[in-house]
Amino acid sequence: MSNPGHAQIAGAIVYYLYNAPADAAELKKELTVLQTFVAKWNANDTHKPPILPSATKSPPPLKCLLITADNHKSDQSAADQPKHISAYIANEANWAQTPHERGPYVYIFSVDEDPGKGYKEYSVQENRRRAISAPAFQAALANAEAKDLGTLGQGALA
Repeated sequence: MSNPGHAQIAGAIVYYLYNAPADAAELKKELTVLQTFVAKWNANDTHKPPILPSATKSPPPLKCLLITADNHKSDQSAADQPKHISAYIANEANWAQTPHERGPYVYIFSVDEDPGKGYKEYSVQENRRRAISAPAFQAALANAEAKDLGTLGQGALA
């Protein structure tokens, strides 16, 4: 079931390109983890393996996260890798391009694979900068832009 949409967190807009959690409580948990990640990225904290966010193709500060998969166990990574949220990062410079660009691809991990327990760490999977030019990607972004999921800390996400 597809549930694209966007939400505002401190420091960034989160675009769920395909499937945001439908339950407001679950969405709030994920957004809280993502908000902590954004704060770490913008503070230039390292991850594993060590690389400073300032050394990537989308140095701080972030403008948005493009979520390609909510908390899940990847079928393309190591079998023992914990559940994670998969996202592309874009900063102001990436987003100002026509078409928009996306930067590094990251996995964002929660404590004990549970967003309700908070943020644990992140890992950069790919450090590239590419235009968002594929029609399917552009359509997914347009669908996410069309549905406002709210702002973390307000309304159903308070």
